[in-house]
Amino acid sequence: MHLVSTITWLSFGLLAATQSPPTLTVEVNVEGAVIPGSVYLTPYGIPGAAPYVFSLTGSTLFSGLGKTGQGAVHNFHPCTYNKTEHFCLWKGTVTNGYGKGDALVLNQQFSVVKTLPNVDFHEFKLKQSLNPTNGKVIDTALLTSYTSVQRDLSAFGIPSETSQGWVIDCHVRAVDLSTGRTVFDWSSLDHVPLNESLVLPTGAIGGQTQQFAWDYFHMSSVDRLGSGDYLVSSRHTSTIYRVSGKDGSIIWRLGGKASTFTLQGFKFSSQHDVRIIRDKGDILTLSLFDNAYNSFTPPQGDPSGKIIELNVAAKTARLLRQYNHPQAGLQASDGGSLMILPKGNVCIGWGSVPYVTEHTPDGQPVYSARFGGIGSSAFSYRAFKAPFRGITPTRRV
Repeated sequence: MHLVSTITWLSFGLLAATQSPPTLTVEVNVEGAVIPGSVYLTPYGIPGAAPYVFSLTGSTLFSGLGKTGQGAVHNFHPCTYNKTEHFCLWKGTVTNGYGKGDALVLNQQFSVVKTLPNVDFHEFKLKQSLNPTNGKVIDTALLTSYTSVQRDLSAFGIPSETSQGWVIDCHVRAVDLSTGRTVFDWSSLDHVPLNESLVLPTGAIGGQTQQFAWDYFHMSSVDRLGSGDYLVSSRHTSTIYRVSGKDGSIIWRLGGKASTFTLQGFKFSSQHDVRIIRDKGDILTLSLFDNAYNSFTPPQGDPSGKIIELNVAAKTARLLRQYNHPQAGLQASDGGSLMILPKGNVCIGWGSVPYVTEHTPDGQPVYSARFGGIGSSAFSYRAFKAPFRGITPTRRV
């Protein structure tokens, strides 16, 4: 990938002056129980879509309105680059549930210092590792991309003269930011058969044309273990895959049609934001946002945040904690995130349910704020909570 350095944040153009920034309405804020920090959101699907940072009381600390141009912005969060705090975000266009755009690294003055073009928004995470040769820190970007390719889909009811339909091949890419070199590239079609999908070709993902290719996999997050292996989340197979960082082979599956593990008394489906919390070899602890719904298949329950422990040797998975929204009966068809905070609290972004909440380790909600009413089109792919150290014309830290 080509890396572009040092272009200004303001160079993306201006939004219409008639648009107003969304507000964050705080409904619950339990004094003494909430971890200090700021809320990072990228409201989408409503006027004023842009990256924002809000205080816990709902005041706007940073607004990207008028600075990011037209199009969607997702995944805005603090990140570490060159051993210093920066901001990361994705900007581009979204069609049929996936995106094409640029992953951007910005400094604290909100100038762009790195651009990774032509990528999807579902993952943009910077990971640090040590170069075994010289001991220097390597910054690696984990990225996703979606590409429509032709395949024989006649077994799935998509006949044609050549028996060729269109399907989306999801890619994981790891890019060394110092060189721009892709150091890992994994293809879903090379490793996951089409019949693992729980979402058959239909409507906007009908598979008969390139524009409406069948999204059989739908990659929703990527994380990397200390061993160099990767965790790849697919919401249309409802499976988490451990992928070898050496050859791309699948080491195990959690969930879905072919789970390596027995799930003990719980389930998840259509998940987002799978993260590694603790890796002790045969005992692996993960967090995820369980959507339990994807708009194509019937709901499997209410959305929730989950902490799961895997016993790799015994091939069992058990639920350690579950975090529910204060309002029952919601359907979060898209997006969602879970972030571990100090003292064991968690911050949850509810995706297409326009809320961000914080919960104590025992599951009690101690903070709840909305940026759109229930049933509105407001949406934030992920939500983050962290200190805000950006330098703006009105605020210097």
